[in-house]
Amino acid sequence: MRQPVYICKLQTPWRLWPAEVKRSCPSCGPEPRGEEKKGRGNPISVQLFPPELVEHIISFLPVRDVVALGQTCHYFHKVCDAEGVWRRICHRLSPRLREQGSGVRPWKRAAILNYTKGLYFQAFGGRRRCLSKSVAPLLAHGYRRFLPTKDHVFILDYAGTLFFLKNALVSSTLGQIQWKRACRYVVLCRGAKDFASDPRCDTVYRKYLYVLATREQPGVTGTTGSRACDCVEVYLQSSGQRVFKMTFHHSMNFKQIVLVGQETQRALLLLTEEGKIYSLVVNETQLDQPRSYTVQLALRKVSRCLPHLRVACMASNQSSTLYITDQGGVYFEVHTPGVYRDLFGTLQAFDPLDQQMPLALSLPAKILFCALGYNHLGLVDEFGRIFMQGNNRYGQLGTGDKMDRGEPTQVHYLQRPIALWCGLNHSLVLSQGSDFSKELLGCGCGAGGRLPGWPKGSASFVKLHVKDRMEKMKEIVGWMPLMAAQKDFFWEALDMLQRAAGGVGQGPPTPES
Repeated sequence: MRQPVYICKLQTPWRLWPAEVKRSCPSCGPEPRGEEKKGRGNPISVQLFPPELVEHIISFLPVRDVVALGQTCHYFHKVCDAEGVWRRICHRLSPRLREQGSGVRPWKRAAILNYTKGLYFQAFGGRRRCLSKSVAPLLAHGYRRFLPTKDHVFILDYAGTLFFLKNALVSSTLGQIQWKRACRYVVLCRGAKDFASDPRCDTVYRKYLYVLATREQPGVTGTTGSRACDCVEVYLQSSGQRVFKMTFHHSMNFKQIVLVGQETQRALLLLTEEGKIYSLVVNETQLDQPRSYTVQLALRKVSRCLPHLRVACMASNQSSTLYITDQGGVYFEVHTPGVYRDLFGTLQAFDPLDQQMPLALSLPAKILFCALGYNHLGLVDEFGRIFMQGNNRYGQLGTGDKMDRGEPTQVHYLQRPIALWCGLNHSLVLSQGSDFSKELLGCGCGAGGRLPGWPKGSASFVKLHVKDRMEKMKEIVGWMPLMAAQKDFFWEALDMLQRAAGGVGQGPPTPES
């Protein structure tokens, strides 16, 4: 009698085994059914296959299925976590990484970075207000940071490459000229660590782009070889042309750059690897002039007065700066009395002659990340709690009212924030549910499309109606040459699918709902 052979179907994780043997493990084989217990022999385990063959088969699965398969048992967890599997997946997702010989490690992180990257934009004005897919840089190793300016979009990946996504005027199918965002891209520079522009929320002010990068400099006279030195390169955002460059001593290693102040007295704040803050002042009105001059790099007062502090990251707006230490402490610099009054509700401790004096915020736990708007701020601690402080005239603190807060106030109904952003008079939070689903919430002023679906704004964080592919399908149905009854049928079907998936129905719900 021939011995039965059990085949592991690796197409999708939920088809791994038949329903009768779902609880089995590859190390011991599936539990035989009733008619197979009568002396038909032992089933063949998947462990008898060569590991290289199993890894090669698994590497053809989608990334989502590989992750799900690794959660079934200990054996598949070990196989699905192998570097060989993720190296093949990464080469399939981004073949250029192999062609360039970048040697990206680890391969699992590299594959997930390239699998999850995507770029969409949603226009707040005009007739089409759904998500549109923009051109995505194929060479990008994930998306680390992006910054929209007046005319274009800049993206920094995890390999230190800064991409310049250009907008252009293109002809539509109807013969009309329309403005298309991010229709093509070029590589602006490589070896970039960080970049910054005018800290004001309005993109009109972002004329120059400051890039913190590492460059190889030739050695001094009498020596051989070259040294890697950090530098700040200034680009004109409209054309991507480099107009200024400043190079630092090779002993100075920086990791972050932010800007603060007006155009004529633009202060560049540089954070070193050791957690110290240095600053220099640049007059932007003279950057495009063909001449060279020397600027002085000085230690910031927060590092002079508090030398024991090690700053982990910093944020800035036009008139204030916020520092977060490696221990989770928060320190403030406020340079104007108006912003100081909005943030703290009083001018009692403001000293106009010493604007760089750091002010400590009293918080109950360690702060992990923050967001700084014009006259309000948000903080997220190690327990996932959100604290808001400052001006609340438009409800931008999300506390349910429009009362200013002179100290950090917790927003109790928000959980698991992934990202936080504070603008001129509104705030945005990207949160994650227990099932790893994500949603975008917002509060404050809703004018100008700041809060999609809530044109009148909201004093509490509400779910924003970012239109997805289902909304795009509705628009496509509207363009099709169909009868009115047929269009109504398709629209009703799409609404049913959207409601079944947990989406929003037709029209924005009222705040009471």
